Amino acid sequence: MRSQKLWLLTLNATFNMVMGFILPVNMIFIKQNLHQTQNMAGFSLMVYSALMMIGNYLGGILFDRYSKRWTLQIGYIIAVVSLLGMTFHHVWPSYLFMLVMLGFGMGISYTAINGYTAFVAEETVGDSRVLFNNMYLAANLGIAIGSTAVGFIFEWSIFFTFFIPVIFFIACLLIVFFKAGVLDQTNDSAEKTHEYVIDDEEVDPKLSIGQKRFRMNLIILSLGVFIMWMGYTQWDSNMSLYMLGHGFSKKEYSIVFTINAASLLLIQPIMNRIMSKIFKLLKNQIVVGITIMGLSFLLLPGAKQYWMYIVSMLVLTIGESMVFPTIPALLNKMSTSKNRGNLQSLYTIMGSLGRAVGPYAGSLIVTALSFADLFYGITATMILVALSLKGVKELEK
Repeated sequence: MRSQKLWLLTLNATFNMVMGFILPVNMIFIKQNLHQTQNMAGFSLMVYSALMMIGNYLGGILFDRYSKRWTLQIGYIIAVVSLLGMTFHHVWPSYLFMLVMLGFGMGISYTAINGYTAFVAEETVGDSRVLFNNMYLAANLGIAIGSTAVGFIFEWSIFFTFFIPVIFFIACLLIVFFKAGVLDQTNDSAEKTHEYVIDDEEVDPKLSIGQKRFRMNLIILSLGVFIMWMGYTQWDSNMSLYMLGHGFSKKEYSIVFTINAASLLLIQPIMNRIMSKIFKLLKNQIVVGITIMGLSFLLLPGAKQYWMYIVSMLVLTIGESMVFPTIPALLNKMSTSKNRGNLQSLYTIMGSLGRAVGPYAGSLIVTALSFADLFYGITATMILVALSLKGVKELEK
């Protein structure tokens, strides 16, 4: 049903609005307000993402084996309690505990949202990529609103920086509670609307690909997502200190994310139409996109003018518009109704692991070498990832 998709889009946009609030300012808040070192700030975000990864894994199990709606609600409840603690208690190291518990709760919720999306996309008439693309646009709209607003709210009130996300997640809890019947709609009820495709003889892609090759696909994709997010998350963490060190303000830093999200609303629909005609296989689109993402970091070493950061972000945006919604779609082609939640959790787990290691690894590289070495390293590793993805076997369907 359309209402089911609408509520999924709303939950995804709201979730990423909170992400837009929390991630850009945490590195700055831990270092400047809680008086910790850059390495400690990076380590804190690593532990936060590590707990998010554990939440992703647990969320996949709960989603496939138990209750979909309760998976969402449990994650939101943990996140709300953690955010309330962060709102009123700005003391180290208890702040770190609340931060990592926030990551755990958000990890559970995000896997459930992705699981719902994959299930609905698989059964909806037409190209399954459409819903993934719409979800990605909704996510970036949320990030745009969150990251833009927090640039102003953080300087005005630390209290509201953390309390506003509490309100958002309580709203999500109410949506899940009152719209649970819509979100949990199955084929039995959807069949009456003729909106879904019913396939009684579902074929397991693992049998068509081959078990060993299927396992290799998952390994390549997992490592690719991990390395890609290690590089991408530098924008959410160490780049804030890099730009502040070059004399730019927190508002100018947050506006870069606004430009990223706003440009995606224009770029992605165009790219989707072009790429679907050029690339018959999803993996080839991902290969080109990751290469473009890697090349965007070559603009950052020695960047001293604001427009150079904008151009770098725009190039990155073109690449990510080809990659981020396409990887879940590729995993969906490899899944069945019995393992859809687990395979989608694989993407969120490896993404969380990359976000966990990325800030801390980046801070270590910057401390030992320089920001320039960090950017060159990201470009090199992303190109290697793109080449390795050519080895993924994808079914043409």
